[in-house]
Amino acid sequence: MDEMRDDELDILLARAPVPAVPAALWRRVLADYDRAAGRPGLTRLLRLGADLLWPGAPAWQPVCALALALVIGFGAAAFAPLDLADGGEASAGLFAAPDLDGQGL
Repeated sequence: MDEMRDDELDILLARAPVPAVPAALWRRVLADYDRAAGRPGLTRLLRLGADLLWPGAPAWQPVCALALALVIGFGAAAFAPLDLADGGEASAGLFAAPDLDGQGL
């Protein structure tokens, strides 16, 4: 089979007649698109959340940024416990609640 080069195909397509689209079909397609775009759904909700976090970015970028922040946070909590100078509780860590005994701050 004889293969056609890209420039030859471009010339043939430029010469081809453009079919007319009926106005009723055009309106129906646009109405269906508007109806589908306005429908609430999980994908739309996720996209809106990603746009609030990082406007205009592809969805994978905010997800990766949040995952990296989560890994760094858990790493800090697990591998960098806070040592208490006064020999307080041995289980004190990054997420330990302060002891508020009424002595003031």
